[in-house]
Amino acid sequence: MKQQALLILLIAISLAGFSVYCYAWIDWVQDLSGGVYTTNIWEGSYETTALLIYTAAALRFMARRFIK
Repeated sequence: MKQQALLILLIAISLAGFSVYCYAWIDWVQDLSGGVYTTNIWEGSYETTALLIYTAAALRFMARRFIK
């Protein structure tokens, strides 16, 4: 029972994290198309850098774990 609850919790946390990641990409695209980054360079810089670092880390993880 304890393992089953831990698995459900892990799946829920993973889905929540993926939802936040997708929302960050949607927000980034909307800000880019809306011209927010032309008026606020710093916001564009740190959001773009954070998304690129997180995506690169996810791709490295996927390559190590699933591609052999």
